[in-house]
Amino acid sequence: MPSSTDISTSPPDSKPGQDGSNGSPEPEYFKIEDIPGKGKGVIAIQDISPGTCIFREQPLFTTASLTSTATQERDLASIVRSLPKGSQRAFLSLYNNNPGKEPLSNIVRTNAYPLGPGSSIGAIFPVIARFNHSCRPNTQHAWNKLLNMETCHVISPVKKGDELTLSYHAGGPSSTRRPELKTYFGFDCTCKVCSLPQDKLALSDERLTRAQKLDVAIGDPKRVRLVPDKVLKDCKELLDIYREEGIADTRVPRLYWDAFQIAALHGDKARANIFAERGRDARILGEGEGSEDAIEMERYRRDPGKWEGFAGKGRKWKSEIRDIPNGVSEVEFEKWLWKEEK
Repeated sequence: MPSSTDISTSPPDSKPGQDGSNGSPEPEYFKIEDIPGKGKGVIAIQDISPGTCIFREQPLFTTASLTSTATQERDLASIVRSLPKGSQRAFLSLYNNNPGKEPLSNIVRTNAYPLGPGSSIGAIFPVIARFNHSCRPNTQHAWNKLLNMETCHVISPVKKGDELTLSYHAGGPSSTRRPELKTYFGFDCTCKVCSLPQDKLALSDERLTRAQKLDVAIGDPKRVRLVPDKVLKDCKELLDIYREEGIADTRVPRLYWDAFQIAALHGDKARANIFAERGRDARILGEGEGSEDAIEMERYRRDPGKWEGFAGKGRKWKSEIRDIPNGVSEVEFEKWLWKEEK
């Protein structure tokens, strides 16, 4: 993924592997091999269940501010020379989407991942960089500050022989996804979603366009204040779209976070507790037990009142955790949770 183009070293704590990676001693879940039309790719060598951490990797180096971009290529050359030989080979073998001038900087632009959401600092992970793109990925990467490592978790069932993929794009209909992937990464996406028959692709695009509109509507603070029941209904519709589309990435816990805020803002501890629990579990699925967001959601699950915005819009939906229904069917519970009783 593209990131800042400024470079600085960040020496790993562990000895690099023979392949140049700084990976942890995880069980062997995959192999890297040539894939026709894709170059290198990652193939599962066993069935893998969702939530499994298949790899953890420290960066070869991270990006950070330099005094002048004019010296960036020269500085990067010095950094690469300082790496162990295996790490040098691993870096130089990575795909370069823009060969020509500044080849080292362009390898970084093509392959660097940000160190967490919104971070201006990126890093090179030579193994994780081998994961190809899919608009419906079966793995998710995340920066773990506690480990000082990038983790990779499976988020949907994987069979032996399946290609393990990440997403390079935030989503949306194919009419926007594919041109942007071509522009920024230089390939025509042929993933299972983009390769659907035209009629099925059109239906998928329709759902994803609707999802974008719902996401915007859910983020409208005025609607959250005045018509929270309608916003919660939008959350449920968006979740249904994600399920139909097979989306299991960071969009799911973010949606539960939105639902938590709606309930908590109106004093509803019962629903806020459930949304926090589901958001926590969705974070753990893709980021592991050490996820900072999962830890935060667990704190709010235990006591939604600890969230700084609790009851900030009044106590229209006032409830306590003890008010969570017991002894009802799953269908009835979901109707209660999303306020669909009427």
